[in-house]
Amino acid sequence: MSLSKPQKKRKVDLECRAFKAEWSENYFVTELDGKALCLLCSDTIAVLKEYNIRRHYQTKHSAQYSQLTGKERSQKLETLKRSISLQRSFFTKMKNENKAASKVSLRVAHLLAKEGNPFTDGELIKSCLIVAVEEMCPEKMDLFNNISLSARTVARRVEDIGSNITNQLINKANDFEWFSLALDESTDITDTAQLLLFIRGVNADFEVTEELASMNSLRGTTTGEDIFKEVEEMLTKYNLKWNQLKCVTTDGGKNMSGTGKGLVGSIYTACENARCTRPMVIHYIIHQHVLCGKYLNLSCVLEPVVSTVNFIRSRGLNHRQFRDFLSEVEAEYPDLPYHTAVRWLSSGKVLLRFFELRAEIEIFLNGKKRPQPRLSNTEWLWKLAFAADITGFLNGFNLKLQGKTVLICETYTAVKSFRRQLALIESQIMSSCFVHFPCCQILKEEVDSPFPHEFPCDIFSELKKQFQQLFSDLDASAEDISRFENPFNCTIEELPPNLQL
Repeated sequence: MSLSKPQKKRKVDLECRAFKAEWSENYFVTELDGKALCLLCSDTIAVLKEYNIRRHYQTKHSAQYSQLTGKERSQKLETLKRSISLQRSFFTKMKNENKAASKVSLRVAHLLAKEGNPFTDGELIKSCLIVAVEEMCPEKMDLFNNISLSARTVARRVEDIGSNITNQLINKANDFEWFSLALDESTDITDTAQLLLFIRGVNADFEVTEELASMNSLRGTTTGEDIFKEVEEMLTKYNLKWNQLKCVTTDGGKNMSGTGKGLVGSIYTACENARCTRPMVIHYIIHQHVLCGKYLNLSCVLEPVVSTVNFIRSRGLNHRQFRDFLSEVEAEYPDLPYHTAVRWLSSGKVLLRFFELRAEIEIFLNGKKRPQPRLSNTEWLWKLAFAADITGFLNGFNLKLQGKTVLICETYTAVKSFRRQLALIESQIMSSCFVHFPCCQILKEEVDSPFPHEFPCDIFSELKKQFQQLFSDLDASAEDISRFENPFNCTIEELPPNLQL
């Protein structure tokens, strides 16, 4: 057996061969992507070596082109180069056009998905583009005809976009040091429970990522165990561990917030099994705020308002006549909005619009032989004005809590601020100071009767009570929130040992 080392295989790429300019005229070749391309037959000569190029030329083309010399040979070479250049530019142009058409298809699909429009709208958009091109630049019609926007194509594009976003999120999740979850379970119009899981994570560089992690349909039951299984699958998908979970936000349902058989209880058990600390659990702050508003006893105002709005809006003739009447008298607003119980800001908007159009509404109802006696009742008008102002005040607070990347310390600060504002405006309203109550201020200038203090007193009392009860979970975590907001304001000795250094 030979003890000599086996010879290594030659690697042509490492021999640093260079194309020489004289080869072009001698053998009708040019360099393309590090290889020699024959201009006569378009064959590629892999090795940039004169021997290989000469052998190719002599074998296939020498008999036909060897008689070309001097200027004639140079002209032939230039003709061949122009021909190959035109071919390459044509295919490059086709490639770029196809790439642009695919990009347009992706961007249109993204817009349709973002706006919630049906995928079949893609064909309508293409038809609109074709009409515009016919009038403005008909020579580019073929380019726009290549754009594929059929319903199937749009659906496929949206799936591709979704997969790409998921892959990006998975890559980012690999760098998360900590993360928190927000869950919401609701039923759609087909009575199918839809579970939304949002994730917010932070990496070692304190870069925050907030995204919808998954949306799952729960076909059967929606118990805490069912929801916990979906959470486990999501954590597995994104390669996340229980010891990285620091906060869970739920919609407050028993299947979510239950510490026994609910989702929270299952998460606590999983954290104990993983030998890590339990995450903070809070109820949606905006949801709690809305629940506070729903406890307000405004039925004496809201029921007559909703009944009147429904009388005007639910009947086509009444609605048309009312809008024509508002236009005729040049009212400030052209119409009345419907009241929708599931829309959190609806009550405030309806009450405010009703108050501002109360005179026009009274005239219209009298003309329809359906008078509303409360519109001439001063005490009820005071209640209407106060209800419009207080619900508008609550709506303004609701909007402050909304927005992406809003941290819990910011929302808790807003909650504490709102509590103090409640105490302030209560003292003002009890002294008949309407600085922050524009509707009451307007009514004060129109009527002579005094403001009924009993009604707002009950409202403020119930509102403060509900704010104290529903936001108790935030109050219990006030120290942790303060420590998170500004760690330099805390006393080191009072911190847990793992946070002191």
